[in-house]
Amino acid sequence: MKKYVIFFMISMAGLFVYQSLTHAQHGHGHGHGTGSKMETRTVLVEGVKVVIEIMDNAEHRKMLKEMKMKEDIEPATTHNITVTLKDGKTDKEITNAEIQMKVVDPKGKDQIKTLKYEEHMKSYDAYFNLAQKGKYQVMILFKVGEQKRTAGIYYEVK
Repeated sequence: MKKYVIFFMISMAGLFVYQSLTHAQHGHGHGHGTGSKMETRTVLVEGVKVVIEIMDNAEHRKMLKEMKMKEDIEPATTHNITVTLKDGKTDKEITNAEIQMKVVDPKGKDQIKTLKYEEHMKSYDAYFNLAQKGKYQVMILFKVGEQKRTAGIYYEVK
C-alpha cells in the first residue's frame, strides 16, 4: 500500500503540467434524478471516461435521504467526491478498479484517500474537507487490472 501511495504522489506531481487536461473537461451541475446540486466533470484518459462529481455534504445528505440510503457522512468533512469509470467505447461501468484520490487545497495542503466502491451507485466515493475558498486540485490514480492511469480536474470553492 505504501508503494502505491508513493507512486500515486509521484504520478500526480506531473499531472497538471499538461494544460490539455483542463481543455478535455467540461462542468455542469446535475443530480442522480433527485434535483440535487453537484458539479460534474468528465475527462477521457486512455480510453476510460472518468466522471468526477463533487457535492457539498448538505446536498449529499439530502440526496441520500431522497434515495432512502442510510449512510453516515464522515465527520470533519465538507464535500463528497464521487468517481465513475466507464469504458470510452462501450460506456459500460468499470466496477473493479482501485482508486486513490488526492485533493490539494489552495494553500498546498493535501488529503489522500482510497475511494470505496458503492454497488448501489456503481461508483467510487469518499468525503473530503474543502472548507477553504479557492481553487482545489482533484487528482486520481486508478488501477484497472494491471494498468494504472491518472486523471484530474480543478474545482473552485466560492
